[in-house]
Amino acid sequence: MRLQNALIGLLLVAAHARAARAQGDVATLITAARSQLDQFNPDSASAYLERALAPNSGASREQRVRAYVLYGIAQLTAKNVSAARLAFRQALQINPGERVDSLEFLEPEDLLREFNSERLAAASGAEAAPAPVVAAAAPLTVQMALPEDTILPLTDGRLPILLAPSRTARASVAIAPAGAPSVPVWTDTLASGAAGALGWDLRGRDGALVPPGRYRISATAVDTTGVSAPTVTRVVVIARAPADTQALPPPLPRSAFLPEFASVSHRSASGLLVGAGLGAAVALLPSALGRPELNKGLASDGTAYLVAGSVTVAGVIAFLAGGSERHPLPENAQRNAALREQDAASRAAIVEANARVKANAPLRVRLEGGRP
Repeated sequence: MRLQNALIGLLLVAAHARAARAQGDVATLITAARSQLDQFNPDSASAYLERALAPNSGASREQRVRAYVLYGIAQLTAKNVSAARLAFRQALQINPGERVDSLEFLEPEDLLREFNSERLAAASGAEAAPAPVVAAAAPLTVQMALPEDTILPLTDGRLPILLAPSRTARASVAIAPAGAPSVPVWTDTLASGAAGALGWDLRGRDGALVPPGRYRISATAVDTTGVSAPTVTRVVVIARAPADTQALPPPLPRSAFLPEFASVSHRSASGLLVGAGLGAAVALLPSALGRPELNKGLASDGTAYLVAGSVTVAGVIAFLAGGSERHPLPENAQRNAALREQDAASRAAIVEANARVKANAPLRVRLEGGRP
């Protein structure tokens, strides 16, 4: 019997210790909720109080009254008057003498009016609201909005990322290559704990521009109670925007250049005249010598004329075969060289300008699933 009594005692002590720990946890939750109300965060305050008022929270009578009153204030702050009235009714059912004078830090007139209205209803014996009055908290979610298609300059260009948690929470973003989502190149968190925008400068942790490609943008949120929102992801494609480059001019035509050499012929007109003269002499020599009988019987023979023609042709060939020399024209050569240098410099300048334009071309960021 003594052993049985000792065991019962140990069980009672353990149960009391568990209850004390539970009440300590509830007290922490209530304190955190009051702090959130002081910071005008009714959603976070409600989340703490819902945990304090859970059936298995181990809250004491006084703690439940306090939690219901704070929950009603949180709902009234969020303009949910019906839920606030139900919470006040639950508090007054537990302790009809509860007052809220010490809690008049927000909308005191509305608070007193609604609380006292429920006090009168409870005193008149009106039917109490069914318990529990506190509904399960709505799941925490986060929405992310991105431009569908935008052009960003390399200098000071930022991709706007709009985050909107469903209640007060710290929303954050992580960006990583689509092929390596566990290796983020950029992360950031909203400092306000509410909806807002972040701006990614398209640079990685090393400060350099990320290479073109597909990138995964992940957003989530965590409220003050540690509840996390499901991660929302989007994929964007980053590419260089087309650069406005110049086309190279066509090659210079041959007609653009002056001749750089002149040919000087050594043909002698006297040789041509001598050949012609010899040919004529051969044909007329017999007559010129007063010996026409030498041509007697040759009238129908063209030999003399053939010989004369041959001599003449030989003279012509000698004329045509005369030599020639090429003399340089320095002024034309200098002018052509200057023209070539000018053309080469112009082409090099265009190539350099095109490279500079391409290097400074803006980046196009397109949301996958957006317009093409």
